[in-house]
Amino acid sequence: MYRALDCTSRCVNSDVSEKNSLRLHIECDVCLQSTEADYDSVPVEVYGLAMLKGMGWKAGEGIGRTFKQDVKPIEHQLRPKGLGLGADRSAIRDLEPSGPRRPPKPGDERKDETLVLGPGGHVLVESGAHKDLYGKIEGVDPDNARVVVKLAIGSKTVTISQYALKLVDRTEYDKNGKDLSRLSRAHKDKEKEKERQRREEKERRSNKEEERKKSRSSERDRDGGKDQRKRKHRDSSQDREKPQAKLPPAAPSWLQRDLKVRFVDKAFKGGKYYNSKMRIEDVLSPNICVCRTEEGRFLDDVKQTMLETIVPKTDSEDIMVVLGEHRGQIGRILQRDRDRSRAMVQLDRYEEKVFTLDYDSICHYVGGGDH
Repeated sequence: MYRALDCTSRCVNSDVSEKNSLRLHIECDVCLQSTEADYDSVPVEVYGLAMLKGMGWKAGEGIGRTFKQDVKPIEHQLRPKGLGLGADRSAIRDLEPSGPRRPPKPGDERKDETLVLGPGGHVLVESGAHKDLYGKIEGVDPDNARVVVKLAIGSKTVTISQYALKLVDRTEYDKNGKDLSRLSRAHKDKEKEKERQRREEKERRSNKEEERKKSRSSERDRDGGKDQRKRKHRDSSQDREKPQAKLPPAAPSWLQRDLKVRFVDKAFKGGKYYNSKMRIEDVLSPNICVCRTEEGRFLDDVKQTMLETIVPKTDSEDIMVVLGEHRGQIGRILQRDRDRSRAMVQLDRYEEKVFTLDYDSICHYVGGGDH
C-alpha cells in the first residue's frame, strides 16, 4: 500500500514539474517575441547594413571579383521646390560674409538684412490695383509665380503676381507700411508741386546763364548795341513767359442710384473700406453720392473718384449703362469679351438690338426694377 502511494506521489510530482517547465518555456518564448514597435524603432538602413554584412561585406574593403574598389554610394540631395536645374545654393553661401557675427546692440540698425521672397517677408506693390501698398508675405506659389500678401492697410489678404512686388526691409515696412499720408491726394499734389518747383528753378538758372552769355557778347560788339540789346531783352522776356498748363478735362459723371460699386480709395477712414463693395443710395451732385456698405452702414459725401464700376459675374443679373448715348438704360449681358474688356448687351428699351459696350460703360444694377 505504501509503495502504491509512493508511485502515485512521484507521478504527480513529475506532472507538476513538466507543467512548470512547459509554462516557463512558453513564458520565455513570449517574452523574446518581437513586436511591431520593435521593427518601427529600427531604421531601414540598419536592415540593409545587416543584409550586406550577412553576404560578407565589410566596411572599408573593396567589392568585386577582379578589380576590387571601395565605391562610395551616391547620396541624392533633396532640391527645394522652385529651384531651377543647374542652380547651386552653395554659390549663395560663398557670397555671404565669413567674418564673425556679433549680436546687434540696442539701437543699432541691421544693414545686412536678407530680403527673401517667402513667408514673413515684406513687400511693396509696384503695379496693379494695390499699387503703393505695403504688405507681408503669407505664402508663395512658385508654379504660378503668385504670392499671397496680407496688406498693411485694411489687413486684407490678396494674391498678387511676384513680378509686381518689390522686396523691402523691416525698417521701411514699419516706417511706411501704415502711413496714410503717402496715399492721400494732398501728399501727391505736394510731391508734384515740389517737382514743378524744381523744374522751374532749373529753367530759371538756365535762363540766367543764357542772359549772362548774351550780355557778354553784347559788350564785345558795341555797333548797333541798343537795337541788339532791345532785341535780346525782348527775346529773354519771351523766354521767361511760360505757357500756362492746361487743366485736364474733368472725368464724365457716371453716378446713379442703385448701382453696386467697389470702393478703391486707400486713405478714406484709414483704408477700412478699401476694396469693399457697396451700393449707391443717393446722388447729391454729379460727383458726390451717399453709399451703403454690405453691413448696412451709410457713408456720406463719397466722391466719384473713390469708386469704380463693377461688372456682374453672372449674365442673369441686370446692368445699367452709365456712360454714352444710352446712359441710364437697364439691360443684360449676352456675351463677354474679356480680352478686350467689353460685352454684348441687350437693353430693355431696345430688345431687338444688341450693343457692344466697354466694361467702364456698364455697372451692376441692383435696383430690381425699371430705372
